Amino acid sequence: TPGLPSTQRMKATSLLGALACAVFVLYIGLNSNKTLVGVAVQPKAVRGSIAAPHRAWTPVMKRHASSRCMASRRNTLEGGLIATLGALTARPSLAKAPKGFSQYKDTGDKYEFLYPFGWEEIYVKGTDILYKDIIEPLETASVTLIETDKSSITEYGDLADVSTSLAEKVLTPPGQEVKIVSAKEKDAEGRKYYVFEFTAKSRRYTRHTLVSAAIDNGKYYIFVTGANERRWNVMGEKLNKVVESFKIA
Repeated sequence: TPGLPSTQRMKATSLLGALACAVFVLYIGLNSNKTLVGVAVQPKAVRGSIAAPHRAWTPVMKRHASSRCMASRRNTLEGGLIATLGALTARPSLAKAPKGFSQYKDTGDKYEFLYPFGWEEIYVKGTDILYKDIIEPLETASVTLIETDKSSITEYGDLADVSTSLAEKVLTPPGQEVKIVSAKEKDAEGRKYYVFEFTAKSRRYTRHTLVSAAIDNGKYYIFVTGANERRWNVMGEKLNKVVESFKIA
């Protein structure tokens, strides 16, 4: 400020910097459910999970702001981002799970399942949710929802017919050799599940797959998990726990 002694000018500059920080923090707080540093985080209503982030505008910061103000802003943003993401992940919830697993619970579409700890969520068109291993591309767990007027999976056919049809025509690309390994019916809380296991052999690899399918709430739920056949001796027991954990709430 011209005309002020140097000490007063420094105090005035410090006060302006503090006010700028306060205004910026208030702005971020009011808009934290919409935009955080150029990334808009929105809950996805249909899947009931966190949608993929989309680029948005970034608030402009004056270059002459003090380093203390910048540090304050950065700390505020980190705290706000953690709080916002925590609120968004509350629905669906990631509840407590057995050691080595995480639990996904969709309160909107009313289902839940376990998946191996460390798997990450990715978006794949046609699935309601999908988790995968960050290294092994064939190690996944997913749920697909299809609207239906049926009240039970038995209305689509018996266990053998439905498991064969899903394995050969829905869950495997054309040209692969499909073999049903096992199949069983399961009753839980008044719902009928078809649970089956199959392998699909292509020229490059064989995928070992486990499926649990049922109908409720006007939806056909198809849960699928699996791994490369060469890793089945490592993952088989764990993925059997995963498929058995799937249930409609």
